Amino acid sequence: MPTPRAVVGRGLRVGCLTGLACFVGCRDTAAPVRPPIIGDVSMTSGANNVLSAEARFTARDADSARGICDDGNGDRAVTPFVDLTAGAARIVVLGLLASRHYACSIDVRGRVAILSAPVSVTTSELPSPIRSLRLRADHHASPGLTLVAPLLPDVTPESIGYLVAFDSAGDIRWYQALPGVWPIEAKQLPNGHITVYAGRSYGFQQADGQFLELAATGQTIRTYSLGGSSFTDPHELLLTFDDTTLVAEHMLGYDIRPFDLSAFGGAAVTPLAVHFIERRTAGGDVQFHWSAGGLFTPRDWPLVPTPAVDLDHPSSLAIDGEGNYIVSFQAMSEVTRIDSRTGAVLWRLGGRHNEFAFQGDPLGGFSGQHHVQVLPNGHLLLLDDQLHLFAAPARAVEYVLDPVNKVATLVWQYQPASPIISPIMGSVQRLRSGATLIGFGAAGRVVEVGPEGSVTWEARLTSSDGVPVAFYRAIRMVSLYRYASP
Repeated sequence: MPTPRAVVGRGLRVGCLTGLACFVGCRDTAAPVRPPIIGDVSMTSGANNVLSAEARFTARDADSARGICDDGNGDRAVTPFVDLTAGAARIVVLGLLASRHYACSIDVRGRVAILSAPVSVTTSELPSPIRSLRLRADHHASPGLTLVAPLLPDVTPESIGYLVAFDSAGDIRWYQALPGVWPIEAKQLPNGHITVYAGRSYGFQQADGQFLELAATGQTIRTYSLGGSSFTDPHELLLTFDDTTLVAEHMLGYDIRPFDLSAFGGAAVTPLAVHFIERRTAGGDVQFHWSAGGLFTPRDWPLVPTPAVDLDHPSSLAIDGEGNYIVSFQAMSEVTRIDSRTGAVLWRLGGRHNEFAFQGDPLGGFSGQHHVQVLPNGHLLLLDDQLHLFAAPARAVEYVLDPVNKVATLVWQYQPASPIISPIMGSVQRLRSGATLIGFGAAGRVVEVGPEGSVTWEARLTSSDGVPVAFYRAIRMVSLYRYASP
């Protein structure tokens, strides 16, 4: 076996006389440098994810180490450095490609750096339900990964759902298998972990579900759910942090209540899901509870849903710069701002109770909206699904609000030149570059648009037969190992 390669620094210059500075003519003496010792290196394919490899080794006189895997054809995966203690160590390399042969080494740092001899590992095929999935485009997107929960055919309760991350070339680089559940809303947290809803509810079923906080290596760190007689809604989980310490959980939930829908052609007793916002401390104590049942009735529906399954259908939850809640009630075509301390309704935008005049918007407002985001400048960015009696082309829009004079001014929009019909689901994400990542969920399309409206990348989520695969949201991530603003 080849011996490890060491990189040693130049020897130290030492004084010639005790207590005196060293003068010209003194001789350099190389101080002894003890290089790290690394041994017992082994590499196995990841247990939870075939696109990962687990390295185990022993190290002595070492401060940190990282894993490096290279397939010899341009695909190279490098982990961040991790701190080491003497003895056995473990590093998981993420983001490999399926069915590839890699040579992997451990880069160890101490007083000097040393690289272990390469060890071979071969990744397996992807699980069959996602093996043919691609997020294909004519050219690459901006760097990073695109996280989606594809809506795969659900044959039986035992079917496996998947959360998947694609690289800019459209290939799967990470996934999480979720047996027997529907993964829906997912995002990366400031601590680098990923949360995902795992259950069998779209926001109105009488079915238990929960959010999982996952390490990228696949371990479940924590779960979040409401419990009791209420149900956890799959559309949003927000966690607030002090640095990386969890401070509060912000969740959507729902109860089932009877409604008389005979005036709408329905039954005199129809069960509908009625949603609420609940905030809890990291220890689980309830700090805030607000129900949409005190704000809406079925007469507020812009369109009578068929079938009627819930009253308000919140499609997103956000927190503005003052700590108040911005809720997208998709069924009401309304965005509502709610005081996060008192529960008072501060304003209502859109729907039958709209308080704002829309300016600069050729469509005069939005309908069936999803993923309302509050930008750092206070503007609202949302996906306007344009859900009317007949589905109309979807678009992304940005409004600046004047809550005093009650004016909503359109300052940016993107509507594809070739219309995309996506009446449900979808997402918007403003990237650090100023571009906007738009997920037309029902159409299985993802578009990255520059500030001036030019398309810089457009991709389709498809399976082997080329048929579009729908998803709830498309979220850009920078790294599987740590969080960074995309």
